Amino acid sequence: MLYPFFPTKRPFQALAWWLMLTVGPWLSVGAVADTTAESPGVGTAKVSVGIDGHYRVGRWTGLRVEGAPSIRAIETRDGDGVEVRYLQPESSSSGGSGGSAWSYAVPGSEAAPLIARDESGVVASTRFPTLGSPSRGPAMIPLEMPWLVVFGDPLGVDMIGANELLDRDALVAVSRPREAAECPDSSIGYDGVDMMMIGGSSRQLLAGLSEQQHEAIVDWVVDGGRLFLTLGETAPELVEAAPWLSTLLRLEQWEVIRIDPSALETYTSSQTPLVAFSGLRLPKDTGRTLIMGRTIRRSSTPVAVEFNAGLGRVTVVAADLEDELFANWPERLDLITRLTGSILIVNQEPQVRKSRTTAYNDLAGQLRSSLDQFKVNRRYGFSFVSLILMALIAAIGPLDYLVLNRVFGRPLLGWLTFPIVAIGLSAILVHQSRPVMSTTATASSPAKIGATAAGTSGGIADKSSVRRCNRVEIIDIDSTIDVGRGFTVDYLYSHEATRLDVTVTESDTLMKMVEQPGNLLTAPFGYPGPSFGGIQIAIEDSRLPLYEVPVRRVASGPSRQWLRSNLVGVPLASRSSKGIVTRSRFVPKLIAKPLIERRPGSELLRGELINPLPVDLLNGMLIYRNWTYVLPTRFLAGGRIAMVQSLRQKNFRWHLSRQKTLESETETEPWDPANLDAVDRIAEMLMFHGAVGASRYTSLEDGPLSFLDLSHVLTEDRCILLGRIADPATRFESTSPDEAAVEPSGERLTFVRVVLPVVDRQTES
Repeated sequence: MLYPFFPTKRPFQALAWWLMLTVGPWLSVGAVADTTAESPGVGTAKVSVGIDGHYRVGRWTGLRVEGAPSIRAIETRDGDGVEVRYLQPESSSSGGSGGSAWSYAVPGSEAAPLIARDESGVVASTRFPTLGSPSRGPAMIPLEMPWLVVFGDPLGVDMIGANELLDRDALVAVSRPREAAECPDSSIGYDGVDMMMIGGSSRQLLAGLSEQQHEAIVDWVVDGGRLFLTLGETAPELVEAAPWLSTLLRLEQWEVIRIDPSALETYTSSQTPLVAFSGLRLPKDTGRTLIMGRTIRRSSTPVAVEFNAGLGRVTVVAADLEDELFANWPERLDLITRLTGSILIVNQEPQVRKSRTTAYNDLAGQLRSSLDQFKVNRRYGFSFVSLILMALIAAIGPLDYLVLNRVFGRPLLGWLTFPIVAIGLSAILVHQSRPVMSTTATASSPAKIGATAAGTSGGIADKSSVRRCNRVEIIDIDSTIDVGRGFTVDYLYSHEATRLDVTVTESDTLMKMVEQPGNLLTAPFGYPGPSFGGIQIAIEDSRLPLYEVPVRRVASGPSRQWLRSNLVGVPLASRSSKGIVTRSRFVPKLIAKPLIERRPGSELLRGELINPLPVDLLNGMLIYRNWTYVLPTRFLAGGRIAMVQSLRQKNFRWHLSRQKTLESETETEPWDPANLDAVDRIAEMLMFHGAVGASRYTSLEDGPLSFLDLSHVLTEDRCILLGRIADPATRFESTSPDEAAVEPSGERLTFVRVVLPVVDRQTES
């Protein structure tokens, strides 16, 4: 019917117009239907993202939906653009006076889709906030911007870098919860926060927090967080409102004294004099004294002290910096900046890629690239391929000329022999290039896991062995307050397209070191951006199906609950891989709690050392400040070294940088960001990036995995026992619909760090 409207001399143009008029309306209807299905108008409930609207990509983020306290699922996209649904526990915990319910998910990108569902359907459909200015409202916080959670007065930190004349916003993201309902009820709600500040004016807010919200803050600090406290005249009232502060500081008495301000004036080089103020009496023999002052009676007393709280640290200033006395003092912000170190020192220089040989600018990207390599196929060199081509030419030429022409005299048979030879040779090559599994360990992989996935006879992979899993595990234990955490990165490879259920649980080896299990959260790893070597594009991948991450609560005791999760139905395309991260928390079980003795007036150790772990340590070392003591190749479980000073000593910074002294010259091995073979060296940098000089040595940042750096623990009263263990700490199992659970083979590396106390016998006596 449409043909008469088009000229007969242009049939292709007529066909294009016909397709546009007939098929176009159907396509537009489908597009409108898809847009309506995900439009914000479907759910009318308001979603509160993160803390005060702030969150980080790739980190666990707390979500609250007003008017819908029983959220059952949160749908978003992971870092690969695949749709993922986080199933929430049946009974969400409520915290604070507002009784708000918290759900948790991991956004995979900026402005990722966010769909909240309850039992009746969709209650909210929107997106995570985009990258913007945190001082103006909800926003995604980039890695290079410090993120602080402030209870009380921000003390001017929220104005760092701000300029009204230039219309420039602050360079520090500050989240200020105003109500108890805005505080997460789990430590994973603070994932990605760089520092927490608590002042005396937050007494009422802290008093309204529930027990689970208290435990969330404490767990976050002892797991490696940073806390900044101002304890002045209101310190007794503050600790009464938040008794858990005494658990972190371990102070025997909370006495308020009058302090002379000269120490603060000297520390900040202030030209504005202060008057005497009231502050908490801090101990002299505990922690690291940052500022030593004196009272109005001329007796010495610390004014600022940094305490070790498990794997984290707490900085305490014996003054109410919120008072009018310090609010009008020009050097107040300078004092806070110097006490907190590099957290509030923002690098305003434009970021340029320091290494043009890599697409990533972070150690996390180098770790991802090193793990995302799988040796499952036979590799043939150029010479072998050349021989195959020569054999093909030789087989076709003589066969066609000599046999067919000379012997049979039928050259037309070449049309039959040529495809037969080509197809037969191709079939042989395809058969020989099938995925194979190496049955021997490599140098960087001391042992293999997963006997059920071992190769069959002849080295050819069976159905389950077409999957590989490379992994790095780091287990940290603090023996001073009995807290432990685990971190595992797994990269799962599949040679064939499949959907898998992934479960990560504690292995028998780890259970020997665990008194009480805690959190064990498994989630996707990585996101697009320069940290992992990707670029930010439209990452919503509609080709792969949705998978689920069930988050469940496990009761432990009368009031304690832990969170656990696994992955269900993870889609893997043919010859593709998936990054998976697992973070755990537990109460450790040690054979002994040794006290390491320090030589008076030196940075060296002496006395006895006992292996407190119930497993053997391989290639271990004892690290104290800038010295490392090389342990025997195998340090047996419960083993004993009578004299630490008899061990070989090395400079720890030189050990990390592989620095050597040759006659009168020193040679340092430069860090190669493009080197993907030494996984143990990359893990070593992640564990002590600050001790080696950070980006000044590696030319790489340390953003997504900065919590693994325990360089700050190497103080006068702490040392670290580091070593590798032979067996994995976690059990990685993948299950497909047509087979039982298996543990894929691959390269793995498991480190264990134990923080031990160091005492000075002369001081104790």
